[in-house]
Amino acid sequence: MPAIRFVLGGNSLTFSRGIQYPVAKPVEKIQVMDRTASGALQVEELGVTIRSFPIVFKGLPLADYQALVTWHDSIANGAENNFTYYDEDGVAHTVKMLTLVLNFKQTSYQRYAGELLLEVVG
Repeated sequence: MPAIRFVLGGNSLTFSRGIQYPVAKPVEKIQVMDRTASGALQVEELGVTIRSFPIVFKGLPLADYQALVTWHDSIANGAENNFTYYDEDGVAHTVKMLTLVLNFKQTSYQRYAGELLLEVVG
C-alpha cells in the first residue's frame, strides 16, 4: 500500500499508511447525447475530459485522520483551494477535493475508514 501525499504551498500531508487496492482512476468524457425524433443518436462533443481519484482509506490512524480533517477544513478549505496530489506511483496531479463532508467511520480503537474524491483541475 504505497503512501500518498497532499501539498499546498508550505503545507504538506503525508499519510503514514498507503491507500487500499484496487485503485480506481476514472476518466469521464463530457458529451451531450440525445435522440432525434427518428431515433438516431446525436452526440455533441464539449471538448472536456474529467479525471478523478476516488481514494479509499481503511485502518487510517488517528493522527492521519486528524491531519486530514485539518487539511480539509483549513488548507484545502473543502473544494475551494487547488493542491498537488502525489498518487501511489509518485505522480503529481493538481486537484480539488470534491468531498465536502468527511464521513469517516471509527472502525476500531484510533482507526478510521472512509473515502475522498479528488478531481484533476484543468
